[in-house]
Amino acid sequence: MLGARNGFQDLVLFEATMDQIFSRAVDRWPDRIFIVADGVSLTYREMNALVDQVAQSLLALGVAPGDRVAVWMSNIWEWVAVQFAVTRVGAVLAPLNTRLRVEDLRHTLKDSGARVLLTQAASQEFSYVEVIREIVQDPASVPDLRHVVVARPTGPLAAPFIGWDAFLTRGGTQRRTPQPATDPNEMAYILYTSGTTSRPKGVMLSHANLNNSLRMAHDYLDGDSTFLIYPMFAITGCHNAMLPTLMVGGSIVMQERFDPAEALDLIEKHRCAVIGCIIYILDEMVNAPGFSPERVSSLRLANVFPRRPHHRELLAKFNIKVAATGYGMTETCGPVVFAVDLDPNSMTSEGVAWDGVAVRTILPDGTDAAPGQEGAIIVKGRQVMLGYFNLPEATAKAIDKNGWLHTGDVGFFDEKKRLTWLGRYTDMYKCSGFNVASQEVEAFLGRHPDVAEVAVLGVPDAGKGEVGAAFIVAKPGAVIDKAEIGKFCSGRIASYKIPGHVFVREHLPKTASGKVRKVELKAFFTEQAARG
Repeated sequence: MLGARNGFQDLVLFEATMDQIFSRAVDRWPDRIFIVADGVSLTYREMNALVDQVAQSLLALGVAPGDRVAVWMSNIWEWVAVQFAVTRVGAVLAPLNTRLRVEDLRHTLKDSGARVLLTQAASQEFSYVEVIREIVQDPASVPDLRHVVVARPTGPLAAPFIGWDAFLTRGGTQRRTPQPATDPNEMAYILYTSGTTSRPKGVMLSHANLNNSLRMAHDYLDGDSTFLIYPMFAITGCHNAMLPTLMVGGSIVMQERFDPAEALDLIEKHRCAVIGCIIYILDEMVNAPGFSPERVSSLRLANVFPRRPHHRELLAKFNIKVAATGYGMTETCGPVVFAVDLDPNSMTSEGVAWDGVAVRTILPDGTDAAPGQEGAIIVKGRQVMLGYFNLPEATAKAIDKNGWLHTGDVGFFDEKKRLTWLGRYTDMYKCSGFNVASQEVEAFLGRHPDVAEVAVLGVPDAGKGEVGAAFIVAKPGAVIDKAEIGKFCSGRIASYKIPGHVFVREHLPKTASGKVRKVELKAFFTEQAARG
C-alpha cells in the first residue's frame, strides 16, 4: 500500500487537498521543526498560526474561493505561510519566478488575474518593489490587481502597497471562516512555464494533481530533514520537496540565495538527510572552503537531475546512499517516471513510470516506438494538468481528444521499460532548469534599434545545462556592441533568458522558404567551441 512503510497510508492518492495534507501534519507533529530559514526555526504549530493569520488577512482584503493570489518571493519563510494560507481560503496560488522582470511579470499578473500579490522588499541588491512600482504606474496593464503585500519592508509604502505587519493587522480585526477546497479536482495552483509560444503559459494544477507528492515521499523516513536548493516558485520546490516533507513530519532547511559554504554549515547543523538540487550544485559544494565528507555525513537521499553513472563519484563524496531522479514537467506535476538507486545500469535513464501513469514514446505515424528507438514522449494519467489557464486552443493542442499530453520531448524506453529523456522536439532549451522559448528571446532582441535579424538557439553550458546563443544581423550602418546587448536585456527579461553568447553575422543561413537554418548555426557554434 502507498505510504505503508512511512505512515501516510491514511492519505488516499488523488483524494487529498492541500489544506488537508498540511493540517494533518500540524495535528500529528505540532512541536516538530517544520521550516528553517533566515536563522528562524518554526514548528508546525507556529507555522499553522502564521498560516491562519495570513488566511484571515487575505479574507480581509476580499479574497474569495477561486481567486488567484500571486507570490513573488525568494526562498524565505513567508513564502511557506502564503503557500498554505492561499489554499486554506480556497483561493488559487500563482507562484511567480523570481527572475521575472517588468515585461514578464506584468504578463503573468495580468494573465492570472491575481487580485493580490505577495512579495518582499528586496533580496540583497535586487529590489522587488521597484519592479512592481514600474508596473503599477500603468494600473490598466494589471486590471485585476488590488493589493501588493510587501514582506520585510525597508521604507514607507503607499497604496496599492501594504507592509506585512499592517497586512496581518487587518486580518486580526474580524474573524472570518475560511472555506478551503473540499473537492480534490478543484484548481489549486497556476504555475507559469515557458512554452513554444512567445509568452509564459499558466499551468493549472488541481489538488489531485498535487497528490503526486505522496508517491515521491515513498523513500522518505519519519522526520527527515531536507536541504532545499530548488526555488520555491518551481514545481521542484513548492511540490517535489515541500509536500513530501509534510507526509513524514519532516523539516525544510533553505537559503534565500544559494551559498555553498553556508549550505555546508546548515546541512551539518540540522543533520539534513535529504538534499534537492540540480546535480552541478554538488560540485560547487565540494569545491567550497571547508568541505569534508564528515560535515555532510547525515545525508542519505539526493533528489537530483540529471543523474548519470559518472555522477556516482560525486555523490559518494556526500555519503549519498541512494539518488532519486525522474522525468516530468510542470504540466505533469512533477515526475511521471522515477528512479531511486545508485545502480550504474539504471542511472543511464530517468526511471520507470508510476503505477497508473501511462507513458509512451511514439513515432510520427502515432505508433509506439520500439525499445531503444527514439520517439515523442506522451503521457496520460491523473497527474496531468487541467490545462493552460485561459488558453483553450493551446490546451487542445497539448492534450489530445484521448487525454494524452504531448510533451514536446523526445526519448526512448529500454527493454526494462526505463525511459531516457533526450531533449525537446520543439524549438526550446533549458537554462538552469527553466524552459526558454527561442522565439520569445528572438522577439525581444528584435526590438533593439540596431538589430535587423536575430536567431536564438540553446547550446551546451557546463554550469547551466544550456544557455542561449544569439546570432544577430545588424541594420545597415549600425554596429552591434555585444556588451550593450546584455545591458539591453538586463532587468527587462528573466536572467536565464539573457543569451550567454552573442555572435554578429552578415547574414543568417536560410532555407528556400526563408526559414533560418539553425542546424547550421548549431554546427558553427560547435566548431567555435571546439576551437576554444
